[in-house]
Amino acid sequence: MDLFRGVSKIYPHLNYTWKRHKVILSNLANVDTPNYKTKDVAFYVEEGSKLKTTRDKHLSSFRVEDFRVFELRKKLVGNDLNNVSLEEEMTKLSQNRIAYEVYMKMALGSLEKLNNIIKEGRQ
Repeated sequence: MDLFRGVSKIYPHLNYTWKRHKVILSNLANVDTPNYKTKDVAFYVEEGSKLKTTRDKHLSSFRVEDFRVFELRKKLVGNDLNNVSLEEEMTKLSQNRIAYEVYMKMALGSLEKLNNIIKEGRQ
């Protein structure tokens, strides 16, 4: 039985929103940098192949979570060849913050349930 299953499912999404937050802040910091291209993050989950096991408790498969930073290709480019839109980046930042807060509340709720189970066991 995995006691932290709820948190472990949310953890990759927390990492993704944290990484995306840093990339968006980088875009905002370079809004006036000539030739800077807007970047974003993609979240990939690859299911690993089945592994040969000798015991029931061994891992039979695995997951690889990967975050890849890539340049966005936009048609709107300024005279300095910078394609960062301040309004778009601020919108992404706000959406990403809300997503992070939702994932964090889910993780905290899962840990709170576990804490309640532990406390009930002591009484």
